[in-house]
Amino acid sequence: MLLDSLREVSEKWFNGSPRPFIEYAIERVGEKWDEKNFFIIEAPTGYGKSTISATLALKSVRDDFKCIIAFPLRTLLEDQFRKFEKIFGGRSKILGKRYMHNPDSPYLIKPVTLTTVDTLALNLLGIPPETLEKVAEERSLGHYFFSWASVLLSDLVLDEVHLLADSTKSLSFLAALMKIAQSFDQRAVFMSATMPEALKKRLQELGGDRVEFITFFSEKQDPEFCEERMSKKYEIRVESSDKDKYEKIVGWIRNSEFRRTLVVFNTASEAIEFYRMQLNKLKEFSENTMLIHSRFTEKDREDKIEEIRKLQKEKDFIIVSTQVIEAGVDISSDLMITEISPANSLIQRFGRFLRFGEKEGRIYIWFEEGLLNSGDYKVYDGELTKKTLGWLKSNPEVNVHLPHGERGFYGLVNSVYSSEDFEFNLNAIESFERIFLDLETAPKKAIDLLFRMGGSFVREGIQIPVSFLKKEEISDISPSEFLRSCVVPMAFESFLRMIKSIRGALGRDMRYIEREKLHFLSNPRPEKLLEFMFKYNVMAFLADAGYSSEFGLVME
Repeated sequence: MLLDSLREVSEKWFNGSPRPFIEYAIERVGEKWDEKNFFIIEAPTGYGKSTISATLALKSVRDDFKCIIAFPLRTLLEDQFRKFEKIFGGRSKILGKRYMHNPDSPYLIKPVTLTTVDTLALNLLGIPPETLEKVAEERSLGHYFFSWASVLLSDLVLDEVHLLADSTKSLSFLAALMKIAQSFDQRAVFMSATMPEALKKRLQELGGDRVEFITFFSEKQDPEFCEERMSKKYEIRVESSDKDKYEKIVGWIRNSEFRRTLVVFNTASEAIEFYRMQLNKLKEFSENTMLIHSRFTEKDREDKIEEIRKLQKEKDFIIVSTQVIEAGVDISSDLMITEISPANSLIQRFGRFLRFGEKEGRIYIWFEEGLLNSGDYKVYDGELTKKTLGWLKSNPEVNVHLPHGERGFYGLVNSVYSSEDFEFNLNAIESFERIFLDLETAPKKAIDLLFRMGGSFVREGIQIPVSFLKKEEISDISPSEFLRSCVVPMAFESFLRMIKSIRGALGRDMRYIEREKLHFLSNPRPEKLLEFMFKYNVMAFLADAGYSSEFGLVME
């Protein structure tokens, strides 16, 4: 039955048959479904792992069951939702999506729900977005039994699961999820293109003999795919670039015979700065230029993803981006210019290089020498970044598309990561589990834990909603349109840098809150900020900041 569902998905998505390894993986899942709780599937970027998610969702519906597919990034969710609509059509009672400002599929209740890992965590621990504010204000305990049941009586799929290993916090949540799921004899499928052996060992320790690894490890599993990937010709150049990096990047574009260009920065600030400073020069090389990063409104992000789909058909383009390009953006370049980052992140970026039929290209990887010996390399762990750079300098002929073989990228991944890079916080795991032992006040324990963990069970920093609208501009806009078109999520650290520009806040009833009432601004801490947001039902903080659909929110 699973194979029948897979073939139906492949026909509707690709007008063809499933890839051999996907078919093998689905067969293996079907064979072991009653024996195992966890299936960890590894396949190269661009191989079509998402067909597995859709196949399991279709199986769940036909079995009168539920399936929840969770993504680490909203862009990936939106991209996949469009594909799922091809399978389930307009049947809105079956297919839904849920994240903080999208109320579809409340409590993740629809038979097939696509959600973010953050929203999955809130539902699993009994404080879904629907009741979060009431529980925080101690006006209600919400409907936590319903929330628990909705998650625990579903099959789970976690896509790009390696991103949950980026921090001790997110990895500890993954560990707790596995322990809870196994206690309820739940089935969960984890998928990734870059799963270091050290991480696999950790997951094996957690799940024991209830874990099944299904790995693309040999050319024999899909000779045609491997031959096509191995036929691509490209070189990788590693360059030091500090103060003159913007000029160097422009020079690399100018002097290249390749014209489908993707430039990736590690921070939104630098991506914006480069694009603004060099736009006129970039226009000399291609009229198809665009900037994409995390500081756009939901509406503008969706528009940009659609624009990228159209650019894919063009002979030339220049896309300047950040990590948001790593997942959920279906684009292929033949000239990739990227800042150094840890191996897992870098391999995901390479998944946007010669992704389709292109045969030749070039990759530039630049780094800033002065940052290599610091604890952090911008937003990344400094030691992991340094190891990645060292390996690439010694192995410039790595195959960025295939994991196995003498030049496969698993050599890079496994040389960079060790068991010490995947540590659990045992106290955090126990705190997650204890929530289920207090049936009377579980949501209260969960909300207290959420505050102690800085506003997220998964991410290291909370996202703060910021709007660029002025007080006099908010009277003629609905709350839903305001959230969709006028709000930008900002990391807490970025929010701190713009505190002086905060002029007030806007509650869910569109009531304006003057800056004088934002007492926490004098000594901003995540827990105080969260308390204020819950108390006043804050939709966003209003700031004196520039915004345009071309550049996004700009912190002057």
